[in-house]
Amino acid sequence: MLFRSQGVPLCLAIAQEIRDRRPETEFILPLAPTLDLPRLAEFADPQHNPLIPLLGGVSAKLHSGDFPYLETPAGLRVAIITEFPAHVALSRCQLALTTVGANTAELAALGIPMLVLLPTQQLDAMRNWDGIPGILAGLPLVGSQFAKLINWLILRQGRLFAWPNIWAGEEIVPELAGHLEAAAVAQRVLDYLDHPEKLAQMRDRLRQVRGESGAATRLAAIVCEQLDEGLTGKS
Repeated sequence: MLFRSQGVPLCLAIAQEIRDRRPETEFILPLAPTLDLPRLAEFADPQHNPLIPLLGGVSAKLHSGDFPYLETPAGLRVAIITEFPAHVALSRCQLALTTVGANTAELAALGIPMLVLLPTQQLDAMRNWDGIPGILAGLPLVGSQFAKLINWLILRQGRLFAWPNIWAGEEIVPELAGHLEAAAVAQRVLDYLDHPEKLAQMRDRLRQVRGESGAATRLAAIVCEQLDEGLTGKS
């Protein structure tokens, strides 16, 4: 849950920057099976999320109903996709903003170009590492300090985090780590949208990785794990 306190306001701020310069752009936010609408709304509410001022300062209110969406004070609307998995909606996207995890494998399988975001405005927000680092970061009381140290060390290594990059052994989808600014990320997004040949090149590389031996099996295992987490209510 901790990463979402950064990811939701950062992506709202990025979307606002894009909309201001490219008003015709539409945005969606697939809802994770481990998250409900009221909790999502809290991540966009400055009364519940003190990180919003550090991540672009863009808040949003939830409009529920048959077609829920988040709306910012400036009028940006982000449609919330409650269907899981959201493959139909995602397949219509030109570009996705995401973070590390099984979602990068899912997007790769769908052939959707992506930017992978690892904001470090709050270093202890990322605790979902495998093995001993994940255990240390999850400890009560001292976990936050371990998480800060572990994340600082891991990010300094320059390793690849997104599944398609790991499978390819090189960065085929950009991984943006550090003190991310909404305007700078939005400029990267706009550059891709203004140059569809770059998106096509990334899409082709994702399809190549997806077609490699064993990739489909690995993806199926990851998606099954996601479904299991949704059914059991894990976060």
